[in-house]
Amino acid sequence: MHHTKVKADIGVAKVIADLAQKGHVPCMPLSEHQPYDIVAILRNGKAVKLQVKYATLIKSGTVEVKFRTSWADKHGTHMRTYKTQDFDYYAIYCPDKEVVLYVPNTAKSPKVIRFDKTVNNQTKYVKWANDYLDMKRESSETIRHTPEMVKT
Repeated sequence: MHHTKVKADIGVAKVIADLAQKGHVPCMPLSEHQPYDIVAILRNGKAVKLQVKYATLIKSGTVEVKFRTSWADKHGTHMRTYKTQDFDYYAIYCPDKEVVLYVPNTAKSPKVIRFDKTVNNQTKYVKWANDYLDMKRESSETIRHTPEMVKT
């Protein structure tokens, strides 16, 4: 599968399912011109903004996080690096492992996340995928809800 928009749609669908399975409430913004793809109301009532990425596993057993967006128009292809205030987390869907990783959008965000053991058994400075399976950082926004409010 090579089409970027199809991969993006799959990533969003997988993130929505993962959020729901973990007890969070996924919400879609009304405009696609926002710097985030999904707003999630966490179990604790905090609201976080997520930018979804689709990242395939590379030979080394890692996924690379792209901290940028790109688009094309009549003036050519453009690229912009995300800012930390654009959203709270990257939600990275890895189809090879069928998992969603939640990476905080900070200046110290890892560029590479490892699933498989390193060849040289290095563990220092390794960012393991298991450490990014849920969101840990608090958002400043709170939305009150109860399970009764989110029933379908």
